[in-house]
Amino acid sequence: MQARGCEIRRQREESGYGLTAFAGRIGISPSWLSRVERDQANPSPDLLRRIALELDGEQQARVAISRIAHTHEGRDGDNPAD
Repeated sequence: MQARGCEIRRQREESGYGLTAFAGRIGISPSWLSRVERDQANPSPDLLRRIALELDGEQQARVAISRIAHTHEGRDGDNPAD
C-alpha cells in the first residue's frame, strides 16, 4: 500500500502544481508540505480536507474541460438552454 504522502505528491504533480505553488494554495509552508509528502509529518484532518478539495477541484476542472473539448462541433441549433 502506498503511503499517504506519496499519494498526495503524485496527485499534486499530476495536477501540474509545484511544491511552493500548491503549498501557497492550501495555506501552508512549502517545507511543511514537503514533510507531509515524505510522511515525516502527520497532517491534521483540516489540512487533509484542504488538500483534497484543491486536488479534487483541479481534477473536476480537467474533467469538465475534457468534456467540452470532446463535444461535437458544428451542430447547428444545439443549445442546451432550449
